[in-house]
Amino acid sequence: MSVLEHRLEDFLHAPLAATFFVLAERNDLGPDHLADPATACTLAATALAVLDPWTGDAPTLRASALDAAQPLRPLVREVLTDERNTWWQAPPQQQAQLSLTAQDEARPHPAEITVPTGALERWETYAQKPTGALITSIELPVPEGQPIRSSAHAALAYGLGDWNATYPVRQQRLHVAPDARVAEVHSATDWHDLAASYGELATHPGSDTHLQSSADIDNGPAPTWSALAGDYDGVHLSFAGLLSALYVPVTTAGIGTTTLWAWSWESTYWVRSVFTTITDLTPLPKAPETAGYWQPLD
Repeated sequence: MSVLEHRLEDFLHAPLAATFFVLAERNDLGPDHLADPATACTLAATALAVLDPWTGDAPTLRASALDAAQPLRPLVREVLTDERNTWWQAPPQQQAQLSLTAQDEARPHPAEITVPTGALERWETYAQKPTGALITSIELPVPEGQPIRSSAHAALAYGLGDWNATYPVRQQRLHVAPDARVAEVHSATDWHDLAASYGELATHPGSDTHLQSSADIDNGPAPTWSALAGDYDGVHLSFAGLLSALYVPVTTAGIGTTTLWAWSWESTYWVRSVFTTITDLTPLPKAPETAGYWQPLD
């Protein structure tokens, strides 16, 4: 199987990617529309809202999306081969990063990130994120005045990941050193491999029982961030990874099952300060407005 065919199967068997393309088809959004980064990020945020794990219907909705996406193979193939969408897998060193911090959030200054030490906290296993890390998202090549300037802006508009922000939201533009060491997550297997390489399986507290009973998601082990920080400065979930990895379980004999579920937008979690410039931008006074792409999956 070619790399393209493998990626095509990944997307068609990933609930979020399936929902993304089903919503595109139902809203008459073709390849030209999806080549617009703001549209793609908004549609992904809409799909994430549709598949909210806590609705009580998440397993049924994921299955419905996968079924509805199967006839859309030509659309998925055309979008995945479109050169305008190469940013979907671009590493964070290639483009400016945006950091959004609400008034009620305690995130480190980009120049003052504390490198993780010690064992993995239980919350870090559940949330699949390092405590105290800085979060950034790629700054999109969009026109001035476009409210969706990153995948994080789209997530903020939808309140994804319990992001009920208090405004104004601080905005900073960061440029990443070209030699920064970044672990790339472009697929569910990439996340599984990180957990296998850096997880402490002997002390894994087990998957969250509420998540399993409510959403049928087995989150599994997560990387121990202090161990990962020995080799990397951050972990990047690309836009392609967001679509193709979320809610996709991967099981191997050595580690069991992992399911990436708690990352809600294209983002990098930085565990070390590796920025060459830090620029404060005009604060965001209110939530960005987005197009209404909502459609039921029944």
